[in-house]
Amino acid sequence: MKIYNKKGALLGLFWLTLAAAGIAANLMKPDPNELIRVRDWVLAGFILLLGLNSFWRAFSRGATREDRIEAMDERNHMVELKSKARMLDIVYGILFFLMACGVIGFKMTAGGAWFALLVIPGFLLGLFLLLHVFVKLWYEKRG
Repeated sequence: MKIYNKKGALLGLFWLTLAAAGIAANLMKPDPNELIRVRDWVLAGFILLLGLNSFWRAFSRGATREDRIEAMDERNHMVELKSKARMLDIVYGILFFLMACGVIGFKMTAGGAWFALLVIPGFLLGLFLLLHVFVKLWYEKRG
């Protein structure tokens, strides 16, 4: 058998190994909570199926060709860019909200936890803004 997609085969082996480790951990030391056991088995089964699918597709010429065509599709790249941009907007909004809560809480109580809730999101927002400026300058210069 020939491997047409080595990266997919390695990824499939990784997922299969992870699933085997999860199944072994579930068998050797099961959790006393029934819901957590069910969750672990469902997760292990999902990872096992993911690994089998990836490993099987690595040995199929047609599936490898489909995967490469899909990876080069401009629509998929556009969806990826839009989703990353939206995700960054959402994270920015959450950090701003947390920072505002930290400001209000620190003003009302002067507690250390509120100060941390003010400083950490504020630092991350500042880092986001600096990265945004540097990335914009980089792409403006590159053209």
